[in-house]
Amino acid sequence: MASSSASPGEPSSLEKHITCSICMDLFEEPVTTVCGHSFCKNCVTKTFHINDSMCPLCKTHLSKTPDVNIVLRDIVQQVKKTLQKDKVQEILAPGEVVCDVCTEPKMKAEKSCLVCLASYCSTHLENHCSTGRLKGHKLVEPVAKLDDRACLKHGRSLELYSRRQQTCICVSCLDDGQEEVVSTEEEWNSKKAKLEKTKTELQQKIQRRKTKMDEINTALKSCKDELENEWWEIDAVFSAVVAIIEQAQAQVMQPLKDRRQVLEKEAKDLNDELEKEIKELQATISELDDIAVLEDHILFLQKYPSIQDPDSIKDWTEVELDTSLSFGTMRKTITTMMEEIQLKLEMLSSVELKRVPKFTVDVKLDPNSAHQRLVLSDDGKEVKDGGEDKEVDDSPKRFDLFASVLGLNSLTSGKSYWEVEVSNKSGWDLGVARGDAKRKGKLTLNPGNGYWVTVHYQDEEYAAMTAPPRRLQLKAKPKKVGVFVSYDEGLVSFYNVTAQSHIYSFTQCSFTGELYPYFSPHMKQDEKNSEPLVISDGKHCDQNTDKP
Repeated sequence: MASSSASPGEPSSLEKHITCSICMDLFEEPVTTVCGHSFCKNCVTKTFHINDSMCPLCKTHLSKTPDVNIVLRDIVQQVKKTLQKDKVQEILAPGEVVCDVCTEPKMKAEKSCLVCLASYCSTHLENHCSTGRLKGHKLVEPVAKLDDRACLKHGRSLELYSRRQQTCICVSCLDDGQEEVVSTEEEWNSKKAKLEKTKTELQQKIQRRKTKMDEINTALKSCKDELENEWWEIDAVFSAVVAIIEQAQAQVMQPLKDRRQVLEKEAKDLNDELEKEIKELQATISELDDIAVLEDHILFLQKYPSIQDPDSIKDWTEVELDTSLSFGTMRKTITTMMEEIQLKLEMLSSVELKRVPKFTVDVKLDPNSAHQRLVLSDDGKEVKDGGEDKEVDDSPKRFDLFASVLGLNSLTSGKSYWEVEVSNKSGWDLGVARGDAKRKGKLTLNPGNGYWVTVHYQDEEYAAMTAPPRRLQLKAKPKKVGVFVSYDEGLVSFYNVTAQSHIYSFTQCSFTGELYPYFSPHMKQDEKNSEPLVISDGKHCDQNTDKP
């Protein structure tokens, strides 16, 4: 209290008032003279013998030694206790415990006894350890709140542990032997061993989470790098498309600008000529007005022949401004522009083909759905026309007219991708079919009947089986075709993996129920089209290298 506002080594204002001016220490048995000054009683008594009963400060005569000032004495004692407590707090570091036996000043405790429920400094700890009956007591590092180590009900130390109650108890808490009780030390050893195991398990969990964080951050960086690369690739394509459009716009607009300039010049030339003739005609009218008033016959006749004959003036009836416009150049420019744009947009297919392999599924063929002419490989990865019907089990899943087969994979959500080697085949069908789509008899392959398919036929012809079918123009014959399905987005896309180009996409499809990969190798004709369709692993080769 007294030292809280004073700096170390500097007495507070209260200490100054309770300090004896003779011994310069805090009052001991303070007395107050009639003149109002206070001193230690012993100090004043000694002064009486020396200065003949005079106040040491103001020299006022004192008839006798004053009595002890009880109020001031109590104040001084309270201040001394506060100062002593502050000194102890200054000595102790945060978290340290004081000795329970020390009076003033209290020293730092070295150990706490869990039996005596007291903390001891080094001096009192020596007394505790030297006492024979106390040598068996459990000593631990100093504990601040030893009351927490005592039974609140019986006031005894908590020496036992109840495993049923999962708490520490004292000897008086034992319940007729019904408790599974062990010593606190035994339970401590047990829990310490378990704690180490738990700690190890937690450390392993932390390590697994750190590893997972590293995986996530690595995946994030990889994906961001991939997105960055795709960003610039796509940006370059659209920048090129914009440049093509701007160039085409300039080419289309230039003839219009040129034609407008020609029209303006022709119109100006005609207008200039008309204005010139108008001025000439107006001059002629003025001359006619001048001779019309002449009464001199001879003069009239002499002037009249000089006037231009109106019949000889240019006839403007058939003259028109040529306002015809030519569109042939514009159509040619637009056609060229669309071809160039299509070429640039095809570059985006390579970006898509970098993404889709991550959705590769292991497609295998379903022998129960295969037409009886078809021959499937043992691993379910190849199918070809065997040339003749073979004996097979009758199955409601089997195609009985079309040489087709479905995959075993059921597609009901998410994204899926697979690739099929079509080699030099002259005909094939690839795509997906709804699980409940018709398989018996003559089939009409289109989305309305549950088929999303592209076909290759007659060596060089390709078509998307829409309603009606749409012929496709492919610049290169594919050797490997990729099929990508996004069930949730209603999308089926076909790619020429070899050329890294897009073939066709069915969009806004209404998928219901299960979808299955669909294949048809078409029937062979002599030795033509005899090669199989082969489902590959989806790790297509780079368009410029032979490396996967």
